[in-house]
Amino acid sequence: MNTTAISLDRVAGQLPGRKQARRAGRVVEAATLAEVRETIGTLPLRRDLLIEHLHTLNDRFGQLRTGHLAALAQLLKLAQVEVFEVASFYHHFDVVREDADGRYEAPARLKVRVCNGLSCELAGANDLLASCRRCSAPTFA
Repeated sequence: MNTTAISLDRVAGQLPGRKQARRAGRVVEAATLAEVRETIGTLPLRRDLLIEHLHTLNDRFGQLRTGHLAALAQLLKLAQVEVFEVASFYHHFDVVREDADGRYEAPARLKVRVCNGLSCELAGANDLLASCRRCSAPTFA
């Protein structure tokens, strides 16, 4: 078998160019990225710590803002959809979108969560929920 070695430098101009990869999703503002970095603090930027990072953001801001989720995805080198899926799966997290002016609604000062799973219902969750509705503002869900 006869082969000839050709230097890559000689044929590089004839090879098709590679397209630059483009990130899909929202653009992350530098200020938002800085907020997320500051909030995370010394926690390592590892994908297996995603839930811990989400809890840290939720604890500081009282909600998970879509901008912060996009920034977290960028820091952890995850697709934005992965972070949004995890955040929206857990009922403990409140994922909020910005309004038309790019602002976020202030989080509630107090949140009362009542489990409505079967075992909680058997333990009286419906009565507790009804009591909460009677004692709270009319916007109680």
